[in-house]
Formats: sequence, structure tokens, C-alpha cells
Amino acid sequence: MLSVPPSKAEPPFIAPKIPYIGHAIGLLQKKFKYYIDLSLKHGLRIYRLFIPGMPTGSVYVINSPDMVLAVQRQPTKLSFWLIQTSFAVRMAGLSQKAAKALRGNVLGEGSKPSLFGDGMLATHKLLKPCDELNQMTAVATRKITASMENFEKETVGPIELWSWVNHEMTLSITESVYGPKNPCRDPEVEQAFLLVYKTVKASVDWIINVVRDFEDNAVGVLSYPFPSVTCAKAYAGREKLVSALERYYEAGGLDSASQYLKARSKTIESFDLSVNDKSRFEAITGHALLANTNPTAFWTLYHLFSDPSLLEEVREQCMPLLTVDKNNGTVSCTIDIGNIRNVPILSSLLHESLRHYASGTGSRIVVEDTMLDNRFLLKKNAFIFMPNHSYHFNASAWGPTVQDFDALRFIKAKSHHAGAFRGFGGGANLCPGRFLAANQILSMCAMFALRYEITPVSGNWAHPGTEDSNMALIVHPPKTVTNVEITVRRGWEGCSWAFRM
Repeated sequence: MLSVPPSKAEPPFIAPKIPYIGHAIGLLQKKFKYYIDLSLKHGLRIYRLFIPGMPTGSVYVINSPDMVLAVQRQPTKLSFWLIQTSFAVRMAGLSQKAAKALRGNVLGEGSKPSLFGDGMLATHKLLKPCDELNQMTAVATRKITASMENFEKETVGPIELWSWVNHEMTLSITESVYGPKNPCRDPEVEQAFLLVYKTVKASVDWIINVVRDFEDNAVGVLSYPFPSVTCAKAYAGREKLVSALERYYEAGGLDSASQYLKARSKTIESFDLSVNDKSRFEAITGHALLANTNPTAFWTLYHLFSDPSLLEEVREQCMPLLTVDKNNGTVSCTIDIGNIRNVPILSSLLHESLRHYASGTGSRIVVEDTMLDNRFLLKKNAFIFMPNHSYHFNASAWGPTVQDFDALRFIKAKSHHAGAFRGFGGGANLCPGRFLAANQILSMCAMFALRYEITPVSGNWAHPGTEDSNMALIVHPPKTVTNVEITVRRGWEGCSWAFRM
């Protein structure tokens, strides 16, 4: 078979330039940008591609914010959860028993137990705005504040900004989850934690290495074969992390952990799974809190300090959060972190960073033949790809300045098309960790803005570009280094700093 003829009921078919393998080659070479090129060339709201090895041979690419909303309205028929569970089985290296439990009743139908569904409910409940979220935010902020104190010392030289943010965000967020026995305090374990994303990359370079797994469910499992050989470094990192988490559980680390982790652990234990499997679950679930949070933190901080007028405006809007007490020649400053998401310009800056850099691709599996928008037939077992770039840079939705980074965009605009912003996902698949991520990113930015100056060693802020080779990520990290000097703001030397929730 050299090509697949279009079906009248399905979305329009775009034939590959090279029969059979043309689209696979394009995706391997250009990653998600290939979807963008096709979308710009053909101007279709939705289209169908043939990619060898994919279940049914077809994938549907959504190119319109309207179509995104149509997909979101049918979360059980057009499911992300089935992809997520099959992906997790391979990525975590779960035992057969754990894999069967995770794949059982994924959609949470009826009164049957659902490991995936119960886990998601617990996660959403404890990571929404509540006392538990405040406690986790306080722990994470305390950790990163302690690291910032090093910049008060004259001996601190230049740092590479992405390396610092990636390291400190990892430690602060894992501290808030795992508590005082946080396994990531060990530098080798932290490095293993960060290596997991390369296992993700190996699992999502899925174009040629797709295998079918319809025995227990109807989802194609996407991974390299023999990962211990084909992605040995990432595989070794995962196994090191799993071993560290096993030691954490066996040493009673859970006793002083967050309620969020305790609830998630209780759900897993209710299915009578081993400590090894619980550790494997945690290796990938914990990573999900960091994979897109860390690069988003970098880009938000980068744009904050590379734009002097924006920096001054952020400082002005953050001042009401600051309490300054002077006593016997000492100055104590306290920042109200509890209201950090209520600072309009910071919130807008975060959302614009996500609009600009959350350019990855969402995916769904068609659970049963489904009519989309009462117009297009989507066939069972086919994949749906939703490239964020198509919506985030849609001129009809965002206007003529769509290509610009405008930190005030989400303040100026009274509203935007609901399907045109996918920074946190959407519909039933909204990111459950979005409030924790936003709290930590905005707290870090506010503390830096009020306390420090960040200046590039080169004298000029040069955009580092994006490293977008990893199709598993939604937000991509910088491509080149950004070396900076961090110094105390003039007039604020010698102050002691604290925060309150």
C-alpha cells in the first residue's frame, strides 16, 4: 500500500510527497513543526495523515481552536487517559499486575475500582486551591528562598540561568511533595529524576517504533524496543530513581510527606501493589510535576528581567504584597505569597510565557467511531494530534501581534477564544498541578523582582532559542546558555527576607 485514499466521511486527507513514508519522514525531521507547515500550506481546520505503524494507519491533526473544543466535549470517546495509561506502563516499566490494574476501568465507568481514575481524583482534590496546596507552596518557597540567600554573598559569581532554575525548581517542588526525606536531596537521584524526561523522549519518538497492544486495551503502546539498550542512559536513570524511591518508602519517608503524596500512595496500596511498582508509579508521576514547570519558570523569569519596563511594572504591582518593618537599624521584609496569583501583570506574564513556549502537541485516541462537530467521522483506534502552536499563534484568535511576546496580552484582552490557549491543557484534561506550578513560578519571580537585579554577563539579553527535539514535552527548555550575574538591588542591601501565606 503506497497511500491511503481519502474517505468522504473522514477529515480531508493530505497525501505524502513520498508514498507511504513521507509524513513519517517529515515528523522525524521537523517534529511538531511539520504539523505547522502542513497547516499553513493547506489551511484546513482538521486533516488526516497516513503514518505507517500507527493503529488504523491514520492520524487526525486538529488545526482549529473550534475543533479543539469539539474534542474536549467528548473526553470518553476521544480519550487522553487511555494514551496516558499505556504510556505510563511502558515508561515506568510496571509489572504485569500493576499494568493490568492501571489499565483496568481507565474511564471510571460504573462502580468498578479504577486505579487511574481514583488517583486522578485524589490529585485534583489536593492540588486545587486548599490548605494542602498552601502548605506545599510554603515548603517549596522556603526551599528556594534559602537558595536565593546565596546571592547575598559577594563570593557568588556568574551562574547559568537555566541550570539554576532547573535545579532549584526540582529541589523545591520535590521537597514540597516528599518532605524532609526527599530523595532528590541526593545529587545523583536529582540527576536521575531529570534524566527521566529522556526516557519520555525515547517513548514518544513514536513514528516508526509503534507497536500494537490490543490484548488488554485498544491503545497503541509507543516506545523503543529494548530500552535498556536503545536508551541506556535514561533507562539507568529511571532504575536509579526507582531504587531511591524504594529506599524512601522503606525508610518511612511517607510519614512526613505531603498529604498529596499520602493520598496517591494510599490509592496504589488499595490495589495491593508492591513497593517497587509504587516507586515506578512515583518515578513518572513526580516527573510530571517538573517536566513543563521548570522550563516555564525559566521563560517567565527570562522575559521578566530582559524587559526593563516590564520589570519596573512588576515591582510596582508586587509592592502591596511587601511588608517592611524597621527596628533598631534592621530591616525585615515579608512577602505575602498567598496572594501571588492575584497580581495581574505576573499572571499575564505567566500565561503569555505558556502561550509562546507551550508549543508541544496534545494527543487523544478514538475509543469508538465518533462524529466530531457533527461533520467529521473519526474512526476507532486512530490517534488525534493537537499541536498547540496552531492555536497559540492563530492570528484570528490573538490579533496582528500574535507573533510578539506581549507580557500584558492577558490584561489587555477582555477575553480570548477558549480553544486558543492550551497552556494547561483543557476540558477534562486540565493539568491538576497547574496551581502548584503557578504558585511556585510566580513566587520565585516576585522574590527575584523585589530583591535582586539579574544582568547578562555579555551585557545584552540574547534569546537562547528553544530546544524542541523532545516531542514529549509541551514546554521546551532553552537551546543555548544564558550566563547572568545576580546582585542585591540598590537600597535593599542588608535586609532580612521572609514570606507568609
